[in-house]
Amino acid sequence: MCKIYGYVRVSTIQQKVERQINNIIGFNGDAIIISEKQSGKDIDNRAEFKKLLNKVKPGDTIIFDEVSRMSRNADEGFSLYMEFLSKGISLVFLKERHIDTDEYKRRTQKHIEKVSSSNKKMDNLINGILELVAAFEQENLKDNIRLAFEQAEHERQFLIKRVTEGKATSSKRQGRPEGSCNIKTDKADHIKQTIRDLSKDFDGKYSDAKILREYLHNTSKGTYYKYKKELKEEIA
Repeated sequence: MCKIYGYVRVSTIQQKVERQINNIIGFNGDAIIISEKQSGKDIDNRAEFKKLLNKVKPGDTIIFDEVSRMSRNADEGFSLYMEFLSKGISLVFLKERHIDTDEYKRRTQKHIEKVSSSNKKMDNLINGILELVAAFEQENLKDNIRLAFEQAEHERQFLIKRVTEGKATSSKRQGRPEGSCNIKTDKADHIKQTIRDLSKDFDGKYSDAKILREYLHNTSKGTYYKYKKELKEEIA
């Protein structure tokens, strides 16, 4: 019988897992919850996740509140995703449903039958084009998956930088909460870098709507377009 697991993770013992658990149970009340408090940098130190990897079987499903709960290491996360996919294990990311394994499989299935007529040369030409389109779609989906894990890794680096700079500043300025200094600046830098990397108006290939929906879902439209305008002014 196939099983459904819900994996929840926070980085420190002070953080709470209840929100993640509630989100997963709200999505599927039958999910078996696996919980741990450990950094998402790599798998080696995550004992509960390693146990889950050993017990999960083809046909099973693992639900995550978001992609960063699975991994904050882009290379490791992408590799693990493709391994799960090849083994027939389904992955669900509640905040990034566009990279669920079922969505990947649905969009890479051949929906168009090969053309077969009396004109073999034309058939070969058309079928060759269809195969190229299918291959392009598959590579585009892989790019989306890798970008999601890269975003998770980038967020981790942003948090480390924020805490480190906060500690350094707090030692100079007494009375300010640790980590409070530079938070707005770091957040702005994070949003700007994401826009610069992903927006088709800069170095990327995605629309503003897609970036807001899939990569900066906690950022308001007003804030997004404010920083985008600033970026354009910087290169004008």
